[in-house]
Amino acid sequence: MPQGVHDSSFRFMERLAEEGFGYAGAYLEQACRCTVLIIGPDGELLYPAAADESSSADEAIRTPPQAAGEAPYSYDADRKQLAYFIPLGRKEARIVLAPIETARLDTIVSILEEVSAPLTYHLAGYLSSQRMIRSMKDDASAKLFEDGARGLSDYLAARKLPVDESGSYFVTITRIGGSSQRYDWAATSESVRQYLREQHAADVIDIGIDEGFLHIFPSDYAVDDEGRKLPHRHFYDLAYHKAVHDRYNGIVTSIGIGRSYPFHDLGKSLREAKDALELGWLLGKDDDIIRYSHLGIFAILLDTDRETLKEHCRQALKPVVDFEAAQGTPLMNTLRLMLDHSFRWTDVSKLLFIHVNTLRYRMDKIAELLDSDFSEQAVRANYFITVKLYDLLNSEQRGA
Repeated sequence: MPQGVHDSSFRFMERLAEEGFGYAGAYLEQACRCTVLIIGPDGELLYPAAADESSSADEAIRTPPQAAGEAPYSYDADRKQLAYFIPLGRKEARIVLAPIETARLDTIVSILEEVSAPLTYHLAGYLSSQRMIRSMKDDASAKLFEDGARGLSDYLAARKLPVDESGSYFVTITRIGGSSQRYDWAATSESVRQYLREQHAADVIDIGIDEGFLHIFPSDYAVDDEGRKLPHRHFYDLAYHKAVHDRYNGIVTSIGIGRSYPFHDLGKSLREAKDALELGWLLGKDDDIIRYSHLGIFAILLDTDRETLKEHCRQALKPVVDFEAAQGTPLMNTLRLMLDHSFRWTDVSKLLFIHVNTLRYRMDKIAELLDSDFSEQAVRANYFITVKLYDLLNSEQRGA
């Protein structure tokens, strides 16, 4: 390959890695002076991000696959459409360009050949990530814990994962935060499993879910310094694991830990791990390790009848919620921020982009609606707990 072409291809690869298929499509449209579609190996439209509702796009996606032994492209002179194929194992991606005049065909093909290597590399990584994500989403299911842990037992049996159903276990959930972050699912998954192997934790069950990872530990494992003080057969350093694979994969995770239960009641530990994660987020600990047993009064209240607790929180905040719905004034978020920031008026007014006098007006209205005096610490503590539980229990309903 001539040096100039090599340099151009290298620059294209760098920009492609940084900006993705959007850069590739825009580059080809400029270089080839035509409309470009990049179609993935499963027929998904990778560029542009949102296709026009035109028949030409549909027809392009239905372009016949490349036949074995043929040239890496096909050209439809009547439609002035060029389809360039990029093999990916048993599948192939396509770049569809139009309109392309016959006289320009060789020039356009040479441009595509110049970028085919970096595009092949990028598409292979994309395909690997998509497979990993689909696998995790397939594994992520509340059905694992339907009918006690029967679904989980069937899941483990189908994957030949040994488990002692007479034993006790606890669940941890590792949630990868920030859907806009760029990270490699395959690399993250492998780093998790590599650490399990290094710790000789063969009896820890590892399941990929759509938000991260779910681990099922036998109850004789300790996973933090508090547990290390007790006699256990194994110590698994969860904090070190989090620090290593967060740094290695460039991600931020939070981990919720449920309490130990007999296998058939393991769904309770899963729910507790989820509650720990959600409350951790509500309490500003969205990159931490949170034990359900360390939630204090929250755990005690959540162990009671949840529907009764939910109704109590709903009734306690109903005047504010109803006023906000009727008038459009964001009183609930104002109350949240004031409670979270210990009634530091100037800080909260800046967060809400309002004058401190406007904030005082809102809080006076909230105090009037709730018939409460927020200068009293006991009132603040009561509503801090109530608002957090209200948010948690309503998020469960939205999730369901």
